[in-house]
Amino acid sequence: MIKILVYEYVTGGGLINEDLSSSLLNEAKLMTSRLYSDFEQSEHISFEFFLDERLKNYTTSHSILINKANANEMYNSNVLKKFDYVLPILPETNLILYNYVKFLERENIKKLISDKQTILSLSNKLSFYKLFANHKFNVIPTYDIKESSKINKLKNLVVKDKFGAGCSYIRIFDNPKEVDFTAYNKNYIVQPYILGEPYSISVFFTHNDFHLLTINKQTVKKTRQKFINLKTILVNDRTVSDSKIYLLLNKIKSKLPKLYGYVGIDVIVTNEKMYIVEINPRLTTSYIGLNKTLDISLANLIIGKKIKKRIISGKKHFIKLNE
Repeated sequence: MIKILVYEYVTGGGLINEDLSSSLLNEAKLMTSRLYSDFEQSEHISFEFFLDERLKNYTTSHSILINKANANEMYNSNVLKKFDYVLPILPETNLILYNYVKFLERENIKKLISDKQTILSLSNKLSFYKLFANHKFNVIPTYDIKESSKINKLKNLVVKDKFGAGCSYIRIFDNPKEVDFTAYNKNYIVQPYILGEPYSISVFFTHNDFHLLTINKQTVKKTRQKFINLKTILVNDRTVSDSKIYLLLNKIKSKLPKLYGYVGIDVIVTNEKMYIVEINPRLTTSYIGLNKTLDISLANLIIGKKIKKRIISGKKHFIKLNE
């Protein structure tokens, strides 16, 4: 029996000193509910999870309650070392995920996620671009917010936070003259706006291989202020050739050999190319639909249950997110 401790940031006390009104709360609840159901059905896994005390009406089964008095319990090595593994589900924003994995490695606590260096290379959007461009991947050109000579040549452009997660800050501008660059500090980057269809790829990377799980069609919404928000996800959409995806994943695995666990890869597909937008080295929202589309669970992947190389089925699952 493998003992796993889950630390999901939003529901697990990461916001214990803040108002619990994050727009990501509903997604976090859906994701953790799916995860706990997977684990409960496994004969090979026992688990507990950190739970913000304000959510104790949500569920208390298997929970370690977090309140202001024990707000740093997720950094208590004595607690963490009672488990075989820790599964962190934290955002890359402000290097939160990187710093927690760095702590786990320093304390020699086993984890079900990539190593700290891999996470760091994926969390910084500018470093991510330079790394993958050097290896000849189709990635969106990315510039520091202060690289005015390059930015001024762009037509449509996107301003993003350098260490963001999901759609934490993505804003479209029709031309550089619209942007008040004095309002942005060094923690923002600029990219050309690529017109195409947004997808995500759900993958489980083992130490030596990977399992393509689902390809997911995303629908995004542009607000009046031209911010971009993720609106819906169609899990297991089949309009993109999975053979092209396999080629991409093989290349990613060869360049990031320590990429491990459940990973979400965001791409934009145009008539000519597939661009990698970012790689999220953690559970993503698309995981909610995994059991609805495939006859496997994350628990089976963690314990190394043998599955077919190509496991995509014909089922689909629609996820509607908060407006």
